Amino acid sequence: MKKWIIVATGVLLLGVAYLQFRSNKIKPFAPKVPVVTSCKELKPGMRRIGEQYGIQFDVPAKDFIIHEGWTDAPPLIHGFDLRLKDSASSLGISWGPLETTKESMGPIDPILSSFSHIEKRKIFNDKGKQIGGDSWGYLDNGTRWRRVHLVVWVVASYGSDNEKDVASYGSVHEEDAKLFDQVISSVCYLSASGS
Repeated sequence: MKKWIIVATGVLLLGVAYLQFRSNKIKPFAPKVPVVTSCKELKPGMRRIGEQYGIQFDVPAKDFIIHEGWTDAPPLIHGFDLRLKDSASSLGISWGPLETTKESMGPIDPILSSFSHIEKRKIFNDKGKQIGGDSWGYLDNGTRWRRVHLVVWVVASYGSDNEKDVASYGSVHEEDAKLFDQVISSVCYLSASGS
């Protein structure tokens, strides 16, 4: 009889521990917030995407199918769709004029606000000046999203202007998000002098 009480107690404790563990899942860590520095030499196997000058991203060519496009009516927006070769997930990156609101971050998409965890963080350049923001979130099932806004001053062929750069991905699996976060972390600034 004593053995049965010990066994029953042990099974009960294991069941309670299991349920406690399931309800206290380990929460994912937010991806590293990039610091925008001058672009370095491009590494082999990478493709740099961006405008002629200004914000750039380095993309591992072996992992992505890259589509480039432009709007054909104002406001003129230039962008890239980076689709993973072995997934339907994509990362969108676009460059365009700064919106009249002058906000460094736009509002979070209402669909994304249903995520169980949302973080908003600031992005700085290597001189310590805030140049944008980073919103990130996840659901309990492990899917993630991220939206990065950068506002920079550029000298373009049409004169000097403020430009808004956006990199974002929607509800994607953790493995895909890690590859997209690597691209976002590669952000750098290319000046007219090439540095």
